[in-house]
Amino acid sequence: MESQQSYKVSQEVPHNKAPVSEQADMQPKGIGMAVAFDWGLAVQLLVTPFITLLLGEPGILKSFKLNPVMNTTVSFLLSLPFVTLLAIFGEGVRRGWHWTRRIQVGFNALGFFGGFFSLYNVWQGSKQGNYWAVVTSTILLIFSPLIAWRMSRPSTRKWFATVTSSDARARHSGGWSLLILLWSIMGGVLQAIAALVTR
Repeated sequence: MESQQSYKVSQEVPHNKAPVSEQADMQPKGIGMAVAFDWGLAVQLLVTPFITLLLGEPGILKSFKLNPVMNTTVSFLLSLPFVTLLAIFGEGVRRGWHWTRRIQVGFNALGFFGGFFSLYNVWQGSKQGNYWAVVTSTILLIFSPLIAWRMSRPSTRKWFATVTSSDARARHSGGWSLLILLWSIMGGVLQAIAALVTR
């Protein structure tokens, strides 16, 4: 009797392990990096008018010959729709909205090819001791293709195809969201400065 029970237990153990293995294969890759990238772009657009004012740069509305404060205000208001779209898109990636994955992969793939053009700014800036362009090149040539590759993995595709928004939010919340937000702010501010001082 006892041997029969032990036999049943041994037969049940592999059966119980199968869902765990299947669940492990469902772990998505690159979600945090993708969200940080999107939110970082939003931060960059949001802070650029103010950094422009601090650095004494003319800004994108210099042809209108506005005073610096008005230039900053108008630039900030014009950036808000784009900031909102990027923030919502990044939130969509965090929530596992299935249509966001392909856009993210395509955008980051294009960013990688664009990164080769940024090397020209690195070369030109290095002649004057200005290495801020390295920030842009690092983002485009290292992080951008890494995001595209990780977001295109089979486990990530499967996760986006099957996850519910509530489950995705539960997985990517709390300390995870705070850490991604901090990375976004830091990366966005650095990129905003780099874009201004290398143009």
